[in-house]
Amino acid sequence: MTTPLLCIAAAAVLLTGCSLQDDSVEPGPTGVATKLPQDTNRAESSKRAHDFRSWVDKHGNGSQQEAAARVQRIIGDWDENSGAAFISTDINGGPTQVKDPASTAETIVKTFTAYIKPQKTRVRVYDVFGQVLTGNSGT
Repeated sequence: MTTPLLCIAAAAVLLTGCSLQDDSVEPGPTGVATKLPQDTNRAESSKRAHDFRSWVDKHGNGSQQEAAARVQRIIGDWDENSGAAFISTDINGGPTQVKDPASTAETIVKTFTAYIKPQKTRVRVYDVFGQVLTGNSGT
């Protein structure tokens, strides 16, 4: 009985295109990581998101504040010369629906870039499912 179940499970994996490989940071056709990288320090990434939202509350306009409220975690490393920030949001699945997810994500990128100042940092915004919404090239 075990052998048929294993065969069915293996067939399901093959037919659905599932992979055991972690492709969370592999770039897609546009050179952008298509899935949110693994968060190895949730406490730190949540604190970064809180700090960013607090800064936007003090310095941002209404649309920036509304967009920043969607930010849940910020993963990555950056300095004044380079780096990457991966911003996890509740877009496409939060408690309230976002009318324009692409515009909200773009606002987050622009606001985060102003927050961290260095223009060479790549910024990517991901929805609640970990799928990339938008980003910049960090140039």
